[in-house]
Amino acid sequence: MKITNNKHAGVVDTLLKSVDNKTVKEQATDMRGSMDVTDKVELSGNKKIVESLVERVKAIPDVRQDKVDQIRQAIKSETYNVKGELVAKSILKSNILDTIL
Repeated sequence: MKITNNKHAGVVDTLLKSVDNKTVKEQATDMRGSMDVTDKVELSGNKKIVESLVERVKAIPDVRQDKVDQIRQAIKSETYNVKGELVAKSILKSNILDTIL
């Protein structure tokens, strides 16, 4: 985010250099009344990109039902085959990661 005030860049410096007995707040009020102060705020375009990505992620279902149905059908037809080595590797991998972290 970028905030700029192009017209009156030295307003703060002017206030600080003033030797009047007025408080800074009174000086700011006086200067604001005598000058047209315009501030500008620019937001980056990344916000729109992030919002669209968030919406896309929300649209993805938590459970991939097609995969669940395929595995369920394979179990019912007794064609679901899992290699024991892959299961063991997965268990060891998660156990090692839990120990490290």
